[in-house]
Amino acid sequence: MFSFKRRKRKYYMQKNVPIVLVLVLFLLGGAASGAPARETPLIRWPAVAGVNYSSDPETLLSTLVNFRMQADVPEINNRLVAIIASPGPYGLAGKTTAHAFKSLQPGQYGRVVILAPGHGPGFENCSIPAVDIFLTPLGPVPLDGAAIRTLMYSPLFQMHQIRYDGAKPHERLHEYEFAIESMLPYLQERLLEFKLVPVLVGDLRDPQGKTTENTMAAFANAIKPIVDERTLIVVASSITHYGEEYKNTPFTENIEDNIAHLDRQAFEEILSLNLTGFRAYLKRSKNVIDGQDCIQILMQMLPPHTQARLLAYTTSGAVSGNWKSSVSYGSFVFHDLDAPALSARPDQVRPLILRKPEKTAASAGEAPPAGGQGKTDTAVP
Repeated sequence: MFSFKRRKRKYYMQKNVPIVLVLVLFLLGGAASGAPARETPLIRWPAVAGVNYSSDPETLLSTLVNFRMQADVPEINNRLVAIIASPGPYGLAGKTTAHAFKSLQPGQYGRVVILAPGHGPGFENCSIPAVDIFLTPLGPVPLDGAAIRTLMYSPLFQMHQIRYDGAKPHERLHEYEFAIESMLPYLQERLLEFKLVPVLVGDLRDPQGKTTENTMAAFANAIKPIVDERTLIVVASSITHYGEEYKNTPFTENIEDNIAHLDRQAFEEILSLNLTGFRAYLKRSKNVIDGQDCIQILMQMLPPHTQARLLAYTTSGAVSGNWKSSVSYGSFVFHDLDAPALSARPDQVRPLILRKPEKTAASAGEAPPAGGQGKTDTAVP
């Protein structure tokens, strides 16, 4: 296990502060909704802690620090505006995903917008959970109420209640969804504190049943007003999903090489910021990329002089040795060449609060419906 020096350990965590007190402090600080603090904050409990990543706070933090220390990324002196990284299980995707977050510094970004595909029940347009806080083993992450209210002016966004008891399976869009949740510990370990805008992206087809560039532009334009200099956009997406479980088996021989070929074609379009080319690739290849709509929205939001980089790439097949089912992981960063890198603000953020959550999504209510969480790859603790 990674050994922290006493000074750094204090910087990262305060173990003896009750979690309830921390939640109240966040709410009283106006970090969550901008409205008068409720007596009891609405919490989105962890759904995949202990499954996709460790539920033990110190183990999780040391794992993330080790991932970061192993990641080799260039130093770039331009402002990081966006990230694409995989929300896959840390045992498979973690080392690759960590590359995208390594350059972040404490307090560097005050707001993070996460665009993630829904892997559970179907829904139209985009959905935001009606909660005050996302909780992980590294502490609470408050929602940015003011930014979310701005999104709610658009008919393209809707808010869904979190209901762990009594809700029908098709109503549980956020309770057991892993994509947004899985991104948070990476962000917490680097930024320490920030406000969250969690956007789950559903079916974006227009009334004619098509997903056009104009449709993507409409969603991008709805989000742009909340993106300022200190807002980071994170797209949670893996790349190729190969195998019977994903209904994507375009080849049965030379699987590793053929997956790599599919991935390279997608990477070329993303790195060249070619939305038309990316859409043509998806139509031509019929490849299964869970966050393909999130990626298209992002490509419509980037500044004019953006440079994209691929920092790391692997596949679950290469990690596990199982090529019957494989998911590809790529870490991308997008920098604005017209703007310098933002300064860190460590004096404006509070340390992490490491405490094992008293509840998880499963213990907060009924067990999730079979297959309700969806499946992107094999879960590894």
